[in-house]
Amino acid sequence: MEISINRRDSPDALVLVISGRLDAEHAGELARAVDEELRRGHHAIALDLADCGFLSSAGIRVLFEIHRAAQGVGGHCLIRAASPPIRRVLDLTRLTPILMESAGAAAVRAAPQPAATAVDLLCGAVRFIGLERPGAAPLCGRLIGSAAAAFAGDLSATERVPLPRHAFALGLGAIADAGPPADRAGEMLAACGTAFHLRPQPFAAVDYLAAAGDLVPEIDVAAGLLWEGVPTGRAGFEPADDADAVAIDDLVAAVFEQAAGDTVAIVVAGEVHGLVAAELIRPLAAATATDRPGSPGRATAARWLSFSREPVHARRTALVVGVATRNAPTGPLAEFVRPLGSGAACGHLHATVFPLRPLRRGGGDLAATVTDITASEPLALMHLLADPEPVLGSGRTQFVRGRCWFAPLALAGAGG
Repeated sequence: MEISINRRDSPDALVLVISGRLDAEHAGELARAVDEELRRGHHAIALDLADCGFLSSAGIRVLFEIHRAAQGVGGHCLIRAASPPIRRVLDLTRLTPILMESAGAAAVRAAPQPAATAVDLLCGAVRFIGLERPGAAPLCGRLIGSAAAAFAGDLSATERVPLPRHAFALGLGAIADAGPPADRAGEMLAACGTAFHLRPQPFAAVDYLAAAGDLVPEIDVAAGLLWEGVPTGRAGFEPADDADAVAIDDLVAAVFEQAAGDTVAIVVAGEVHGLVAAELIRPLAAATATDRPGSPGRATAARWLSFSREPVHARRTALVVGVATRNAPTGPLAEFVRPLGSGAACGHLHATVFPLRPLRRGGGDLAATVTDITASEPLALMHLLADPEPVLGSGRTQFVRGRCWFAPLALAGAGG
């Protein structure tokens, strides 16, 4: 008998009603169904196994795995009802207290919860969950070096900076060592005491250095942005209505509605629907007056940059650090940002990609979220782009859902 899985809502959980056999052949379907519900943000799941007739060791393994997966995002996935054969297996293996929901626990979860200070809010194409707005006082940041100079091979403005746990950075740079920056400077991102660096060569592996004990990572920044202070605005986000994903420019536009000022620092942790991005693949030491990043021509761009020809890294988790502005910037910031999509917002965003790590629905602590995500090895480091040209364009970066942190940002020497 094949397995069937039906969804039913209840006041305290999403109920999955399963009939059939939970064995080696069919239990994987339950694992996939629960994984999909966790991805959708349903973190309270109850299993109705009243119509299940058989449970093998393979099925028990799946029940353990989905139980742990739900716990990992702060939720629960437990058996609410079980047929006599299923209950007998659970009792004999002494798993009933672990995998079955108790009546007392269900009553506690169903009881009204005290009102929270955070709010849920529909904001354009984005639904914020647990929104906490930042204060009006901006974080302080500064720009280092110049991308135009770095692209010409002039890295004389390179600066070595420490990255304590409250510092964030992005741009062109490298984890500090004795080598010349012109050979090493590539895509760089730093958040919450961990610095990530992609050496400028094709198919390079992402290197990283994390704060530990008295060790504070240092980076050589050739051209980039640094700010200190954890953004105090935070929220979970997901698509409004029945949309599949949230575009990065729609998320930035929604953030601007909740933050004072025209420039914001933003950090995003989310499940990827598709990233549109580029990577530097040649060392800046090789730049000449006629052959360098930014020189006209597709062939020149292809020698220096690797572009995503379509959205990439779906069903993975990305950590994004960046700056965005809603007005046309002046001064040094104008060189640093580019349009994020068809709207008026401009920005500069870098993303480090990791294996899929489900996140709790709603806002959360930034440092704890980064620690959780970065427990896995990074898979890629990219400079996010917008390529909305009809037919030929790769489109826009999109997330299934996630969390964001944001605050007004004041940049020394930058207009706008």
